[in-house]
Amino acid sequence: MTLTLTVEDARALWAAAADRGLAAPGATLADVLDTIGPREDPSIADCIAMLTAPAALPGCALEAYEIAEAGDELPPMQIIKLPTQPILRAAHA
Repeated sequence: MTLTLTVEDARALWAAAADRGLAAPGATLADVLDTIGPREDPSIADCIAMLTAPAALPGCALEAYEIAEAGDELPPMQIIKLPTQPILRAAHA
């Protein structure tokens, strides 16, 4: 999936990302500032990542998620092969 954005208001982006970060259980303002930088000099890529990161999927762990800035080359697409063996289910008595 590719999403192309033009940041028109970095302060609004930062505010939304800070709100999302502070909503995380146990998050502090210091944690948010370490992640997305201060309002006066935000890390645009980290703000976008904070707002666009996929939600958790039950039974899954997110292994990688990246934001590429303009001019960065995207990694080649990989095809994931699923196991071909059938899933065995326990019989219920």
